[in-house]
Formats: sequence, C-alpha cells, structure tokens
Amino acid sequence: MIHRMLSFFFVLAALFLLGGCVSSDVISTGPDTYMVTASGAGFGTAGVREKVYKKANEYCSERGLVMVPVSFNARPGELGRSAPNADLVFRALKPGDPAIGRPNLSEADQKIDVSQNVRVTTRDETRKDKDLYAELVKLDDLRKRGILSDKEFEAEKTKLLQQGSLNK
Repeated sequence: MIHRMLSFFFVLAALFLLGGCVSSDVISTGPDTYMVTASGAGFGTAGVREKVYKKANEYCSERGLVMVPVSFNARPGELGRSAPNADLVFRALKPGDPAIGRPNLSEADQKIDVSQNVRVTTRDETRKDKDLYAELVKLDDLRKRGILSDKEFEAEKTKLLQQGSLNK
C-alpha cells in the first residue's frame, strides 16, 4: 500500500515538474502596447521567460513589426503554492521607428535611481518670503495713500528685494 502511494506521488510530481508552460494570448493594453503572460512547471523562471519573449516576438514578426520590451516580471514557483510565472509588457513598433533604438525595459523589483536638483524650502524661508511680500504690500499701500512718492516707493522696494535675496 505504501509502495503504491509513493509511486503515485512520484508520478504526480513528475507530471507537475515536466508539464508544459501555459501562456495567454497577446493582450492589447494601449496604443501599440501589449502584454503576454505565461506560467510553467517546476520552480525556475527560465522557461516562462523564454515563452513570453517568444510569443511577443512571434506576434510582432507576423505583423511585420518590431518587439520592444517595456517591462518584465518573473516570479519563481513555490512548492505547494504556485507555479513559476512571468508577465511581459511590450510595444509593437513599425521598423524604423526611433523608439526602437531606446528600449526602456525595467523589472518590477529593479531599483531605479532618479536624481534631480530639488530645492527644499524650510519654514523659515517660507516665513521670510511671506514677510517680504507683506512688507511690499504695505509699501504699495503707503504709495497708494500718497504717503510715499513713486520714487520713494521704488527705492524702498529695491532695498527690500535686495535684503530678501541676500538672506537666501
């Protein structure tokens, strides 16, 4: 009895490990953008990776287009939980399209370093900007009331703006 159960288990395991990949049809996800998925047997992702790229290339080749990968995500199989699977998002472009020369493939877990000059304003700087604005409004009000002449207003405004730029 135990021998039979072990034999059945090994046959079942062999079928699971030797089974073929299953893949989806190519699905449109936007203008010139498509997705294909595949799941397989075992634990490694090489088989499903090959399957999705092959399916995408065949799809484009049949239509006289060039396949440009956009994103690829593969997950290995887990014993008793899930089979290995992969998703490929790609663009199908006409030969000669300039976008072909600059593929932008990114993997789901890939860290992308984005650096850019960013100016961070602290509360003190914000307060100074508000104070400067308030002072300019006061000066303008004094000019409108006739307390300051246009010439005096311009001179005081220039002083405030110079002080504001020196404090930054």
